[in-house]
Amino acid sequence: MLLKIVELAKKIFWKLFDPFFPTVRDAWVAMGLISHDIRQPYLYGKLKTDKTSQDLRKLLETSGFTNDYVAWVDPDEILNMSKLVDEIYQYHVRLFIDNEVRGHHEFTAEAHPFKHLYDVGLSDGSTYLKPLLTELVEELPTPEISLRSTTQGETS
Repeated sequence: MLLKIVELAKKIFWKLFDPFFPTVRDAWVAMGLISHDIRQPYLYGKLKTDKTSQDLRKLLETSGFTNDYVAWVDPDEILNMSKLVDEIYQYHVRLFIDNEVRGHHEFTAEAHPFKHLYDVGLSDGSTYLKPLLTELVEELPTPEISLRSTTQGETS
């Protein structure tokens, strides 16, 4: 019974907070309460030279992805979309100005905000994402962890 009440409270909170999240997130970053200056891990490759961000958007939309407003904004990100698997998990794909494509599988912020925030249970999601992205992304390696910081300007 208590679990159902908690789940209902989470749904109500996110229904009310969701439209304000990007503003609150950006304000917290501006005030220095939180920081985020790296690209998330799991590099899938680069967009093929004859493909565009709109091609990737169309593919993702056709597969059930939507814009993800309740998310970090990674440095140089130009596309940020996620697909709910269920109320607990989602797939997340990002495209960057240099045509890098990154993606992962994770808890949704709505279901587990702290696990989501601290990347608990984050995985490459390659079983689903790699076949999905193959037609648009060149030389798909096994997704590798590759963090890039805008302050360092290098891949580690």
